[in-house]
Amino acid sequence: MRRRSSLPVTFLVPTLAILLVLSMVPTLYAIVIALQNRELSASGYSWIWLSNFADLFLDRRFLNAVWVSVKWEIVTVVATMAVAIGLGVLMFEVAGPRLRNVYCLLFIIPVLLPRVSAAFVWKFAYHPLYGIATYPYRLVTGGLIFDPLSKASTALFAVSSVDVWQWGLFFAVIVLKLLETLPPQPIEAARLDHAKRWQIHAYVTLPMLKAPLISLMFVKMIESLRSFDLIYVMTRGGPGVATETLDMYAFSQGFIESGKVSYASAMAVLMMIATVITFTFLWKRVQA
Repeated sequence: MRRRSSLPVTFLVPTLAILLVLSMVPTLYAIVIALQNRELSASGYSWIWLSNFADLFLDRRFLNAVWVSVKWEIVTVVATMAVAIGLGVLMFEVAGPRLRNVYCLLFIIPVLLPRVSAAFVWKFAYHPLYGIATYPYRLVTGGLIFDPLSKASTALFAVSSVDVWQWGLFFAVIVLKLLETLPPQPIEAARLDHAKRWQIHAYVTLPMLKAPLISLMFVKMIESLRSFDLIYVMTRGGPGVATETLDMYAFSQGFIESGKVSYASAMAVLMMIATVITFTFLWKRVQA
């Protein structure tokens, strides 16, 4: 009995220890660097403590990057969940079992593509002259050129549509499978009461799936933070700084423009702290 009870600990403790080291060592090192004034062009450094963090709040470009990151989170998460729930319910109501399997196979393909590959494909699709995504606009307007990636008002939404295309379709498959696992009795009872289809899902099925849908939303919120590769390939933060998120600005300051490694580390640390606090607050509010 003792061997059986200690077996899970034997397997879990080394794995958790390795994960703890792999996560904590870089995090602590980033915090140490953020308290210094390291630069790529200089070997020497000194401790300046919280000066980098104080300078961030006086940096307009940093504040813009924070605002762009917030907009990116809101647009991608809300649009992804809307697409996922809408398509999932539509497949559940309209498609038969065989057709559902075909749709599921097709909807999983986008998320299997590497993010960089998807970015290059959609960058060409948004080409003002040859892109298939801009072709309807040229057809309706008689050949006028429209380049959504070069306009500050549309660039963020154009890039976010690629993220929604990948994850919204994948989440739709998950929503469909969740609907298929629900007991049929409440749905049949609602139909006997002459409830409409949208009423059945608005008041019966979706409330029953509240917990898994919230979990999906949090997964998407975390995934949306990893947007660097998609935005970098499609717009490189442009036009101007219209699509420059916080991770892109940190990368630019640390390795591309000025080589201020400590300044970039301060952004990363601040982003980590803000993310932990925000997610903890939201999780507690949702669970309340």
